[in-house]
Order: sequence, then structure tokens, then C-alpha cells
Amino acid sequence: MPIFVSFVMGPKDAYFFNSPTHWAWRNLPPDVEALFTKRPPIKDVIEFALGENGTYFVSYRDHNGEIYCRHYNLPNPLTEYLYCGHPHIIRDLSTLSISIGPWESYYAHDKTSSSWSNIPSSLEKALLHRLVSQDAWKTVWKEEGRDAPSFVSLGADGSYFMRTVKGGGSWDLKGREKEEGLKGTNDFLEKTPDFTGVASLYLFPHHPASYILLLTSGKAFSNLPEHTWEDYNKMAPSLPPLIQTLAPIPCVPQSQPTSQTQIPPPQTQQQFRQQPQLQSSQVTGWVPNSSAGYPAGTYFRGHLVQRAGAAPVLPPVTWPYITGHGPLGAFGGTGFSNPYDAQVGTFSNSGGSVGGYNTSTPGGDAGGLRGVSTATSNR
Repeated sequence: MPIFVSFVMGPKDAYFFNSPTHWAWRNLPPDVEALFTKRPPIKDVIEFALGENGTYFVSYRDHNGEIYCRHYNLPNPLTEYLYCGHPHIIRDLSTLSISIGPWESYYAHDKTSSSWSNIPSSLEKALLHRLVSQDAWKTVWKEEGRDAPSFVSLGADGSYFMRTVKGGGSWDLKGREKEEGLKGTNDFLEKTPDFTGVASLYLFPHHPASYILLLTSGKAFSNLPEHTWEDYNKMAPSLPPLIQTLAPIPCVPQSQPTSQTQIPPPQTQQQFRQQPQLQSSQVTGWVPNSSAGYPAGTYFRGHLVQRAGAAPVLPPVTWPYITGHGPLGAFGGTGFSNPYDAQVGTFSNSGGSVGGYNTSTPGGDAGGLRGVSTATSNR
């Protein structure tokens, strides 16, 4: 199974960022951090989810190719779904995907089944609208499975994003008054004819104003807290193009750009500015992914410092930066100033308007009032 690209943030400044070339983490539960220092080293991290009160789930491919998982304090319905009364997890770990939200909410699925509990009512309506049948062992979705959710993210206060295999989806970003980044993202999603060019939108319950919008082209756009910038800035420029398979799993990396229809970004002014050299952190992990096929050499926190028999290679110190609407950390809004909050320029929320949704639109899985709530699923 190809390595998934994923971004997870939890309480106490915890996070885990995953790409085909690197893992980056901070303040993870000790049992999880121990995975990244064990010998022999693990090969891949397949799924990782964080929740409140120490809750986590991690599945990984060990050095021998076998897939294992660890978890702690999962919601009871999720535990029942995973085990179904058996002594071991019965779900397919190679395709198992889990999103954990606030108040013990979750959405989980593998290649044949899905389960959810305590999710926002508009998301549940969107799911039921696409559902044919469901039992403990198999979930059948409309459009011969193409209406199956392939990515679900649960945020704070009932916000969520859901993408289906065929490029449909539903979302609700709640349109808070001061969170300009979410308004700009919502406006972008509303103007998008479908989600074939959108791989995922990561929302974080413990950071309501934060998000990462990832396109299938490999471009990422974000509003993140400062403690993540060092690792995110290293990873974002080299994210691979992604493709949605026919399986109900998130978009996976591919070696060549997909022929799928891509979303043309609006024209925005760009400039490059010098970025201070990033310093190492005592609390953040950054290691090469052991399956990435690195050439011989010396690595420091994921950067190639020196090839075998060659002079040291300095890490890059310049990053794209967008101008025009104040700090782009919130697309013209708050005091974020991460120079990589918008990677190459997609949004221009100069009007700061909040999109809405006409609940009478066909397929109205989720409605909202203009300027109060932002939701749609007519895709």
C-alpha cells in the first residue's frame, strides 16, 4: 500500500506530519514516539489519529513488512467496530482510516466497511444520502462504491470535511467571524466544480482556526500555529502529486502527475524572500522515511547534509511568499505571519465574504445560512 500523506495535530502542541520522504512529530504519547526510535526501524506509518485524554491510534508497517497497530482510550463504539468481540482487530489495517473528533466523535473505514458515531448531523445526513446498506461486516455505497467517503476530517464545533471516491463531498466550516482563513477556504470550495482536484482538507479540533488544504497536484495551503512551522516548511515544498484510487481510501502518492482535472488557481502576486535558517528543536522529531530510498550520505533532521564522499549540502533557505492582503496566515485576517501559510498562492479573500448554501439545492445533504454557517454537499 502506498504511503499516505497526512497531517495530525492534537492537544499540548502535539502533531505528526507524514509524507513519502519524512515523518515529523512533537509531543506525541511516549508509546508512539518509541516507534520512531525502535530498532530495527519501522518502514511506514499508515494511519495516525489523536484525540482528547491521551486518545490515539497508530498503524504501521514494521521492518519485516508486517502491519501492526497501537491504540489507547478509543471511544467505545470505535473499539467495538475494530474488534467486534474478537481478541484481535478484524479490520484491514492496510486500508483502515480513522478520524477522531471532539466529544468522542469518530469516522472509521477500511476497504469493505465503515463506522461512525457522534458526528455532526449534516455529515451524517450526507453519509446516509450516499449509503445503500450497512452491517458490521460490509458497507455498500451508491454509484457502485464511487460514492464511498475516501477522506473525512472532523474539526472543532461541528466543522468537518468529507470527500468521496468519485470527487464529490460535503463540508461545514462554520464561518466564524474572525477566522478569515476558513472563510477563504470555504469560498474556494464553493467555487470548485467538484473535488477531483482536492485531495483533503485537514481540520484540527484543538486548533479551530488551523487547517491544511492539500490538492492532488501536491500543492498545500495552510494556516498553522507557529510551533509547527519549522517542520511543515521543510515538508510542504516536496509533497508528491496524488491520485484517488477506486478504493475508499485517501488519495495516495504517485510518481507522475495525474491526468485528473486540476483546479486552476486564481492569479496572485508572488515574491520570494529570504527565510532565516531553521534551527533544530529538542522536542521535535524529524527523520528520513526508511522506505524512501535515500542515497548514501549523512542526514540531519531529514536534510541531506553530506553525500558519501562529497562536501556538505546546505539546506534551502528561501520560500515562496504571497503578498497583497496582509499576513496570509489567515488570508488577510489575524496576526499569523508564517511565510509558508500559502505555498504558491491560491486564495485572495480580499472581500472577506462568507459563502452560504441553498438548502433547496438538489442533494442537500447539509445546509447553512449565508454569513453564519458554510456548508455544502451538492457534489
